[in-house]
Amino acid sequence: MAPSPHALVLDADNTLWNTNAVFKRAGAQMMRALAGDAAGEEVGADAPSRKEDAPSREEGASEPEKHRDHADLLFRLSQHLPPAEEEETSADAGLVQLARAAAFYTLAPPPSAPEASRAEAAADRSATGSGSAADRIRWAAQQAESGRQPPGVAPAHLHEAATAFRSALETAPPLLDGARGLLDAVRTWRDARPDRRASVLFSEGEPDRLRVAFRAYRIGDGRYFDDIVLDEKSPRTYRQVCQRIATITAGSSSPPSGIVVVGDSLKRDIRPANAVGCTTVYCPGDLWGRETPAEPEERPDHVVDHIDEVPSLFGLSTTPD
Repeated sequence: MAPSPHALVLDADNTLWNTNAVFKRAGAQMMRALAGDAAGEEVGADAPSRKEDAPSREEGASEPEKHRDHADLLFRLSQHLPPAEEEETSADAGLVQLARAAAFYTLAPPPSAPEASRAEAAADRSATGSGSAADRIRWAAQQAESGRQPPGVAPAHLHEAATAFRSALETAPPLLDGARGLLDAVRTWRDARPDRRASVLFSEGEPDRLRVAFRAYRIGDGRYFDDIVLDEKSPRTYRQVCQRIATITAGSSSPPSGIVVVGDSLKRDIRPANAVGCTTVYCPGDLWGRETPAEPEERPDHVVDHIDEVPSLFGLSTTPD
């Protein structure tokens, strides 16, 4: 059994709840809307359910490309797109651009397109290597960023696809197996000695989206956490979290090793917490899968297969220590 901690810092997305499932559903909604438009069908969040994967008109497209996970595809596309300008009048401007890029990736020029247009598109793909999904993603993002319109998809329907995506994000993500038990254990452990124990939720997630989960699981009312930190994760911000913990516990001193950080990403959770000297617990999630440390700095102190193993790992006791 590991030494009992002074404080617990928990990640939120894909550690406590399955955010990936929500993004998968949102991605499917966007792709269904785009596919429905291309086929002349009803589009939007309330459109009848269709095949999970949008059909590709790309002749000879490989099976991995046809069945690429929607959430993964949209995430990768977003990495090549610039953030929406703050002065944009539409709140969904970034999502419209993402929908445009997804349409370029998925849909080839229709057979009725002029020969010159089809030749131009073929040349574009040839220049980036159409056989590579990564290259094609870059190509699709470039087309969207340049303002070009994808074949067979009306601009109005790009907005509907964006709306379908955002509507799906308003659904609360399901708690992961064991998360409720962990939250209850943390609450009991902390409440036994509030003067010496603290619990913090630390997330990089988008605040509006996180609030959906907070409302669903009563996260923001102090029931489970003394503090909620929404910020980019880095050694600097982890040091700030450690300072906030000292304030919560009325200056009770404890080395960083007495602060346990639990997360699902070696790069985003484990590495920066290790840099500060915290004790780290890696719980692989559905989004990243089981990762292998690329460097010693990413090696966690502990690895658990399920989040509900954390209380027993540290012997979270309800008795004063």
